[in-house]
Amino acid sequence: MTTMIVFHETENGEHWAKAWQKGEGSRHEMFDEIGVKCRTFRDPNNHNSTGVLVEIPDMAAFENFMASAEVKKAMAEDGLKIESMRTLVEFYP
Repeated sequence: MTTMIVFHETENGEHWAKAWQKGEGSRHEMFDEIGVKCRTFRDPNNHNSTGVLVEIPDMAAFENFMASAEVKKAMAEDGLKIESMRTLVEFYP
């Protein structure tokens, strides 16, 4: 299991958050398809500054999924500023 923290800016944090609301068609459901669990975060003083804590059981499947047209379309629909994306991967020294 790989744990990753992803930080990014969005065009509109409220719009981004709505895409993550639990239920049919949510981003949680989309990631569940490959067994990935996500927890979402926003800066309380700047809702456009967002993040996701991601639990990834299969990194190769996750990388393929993230490169898919489906995910790229979802990121565009959610107003994610791709150039702002930063990731941290948990490591064990």
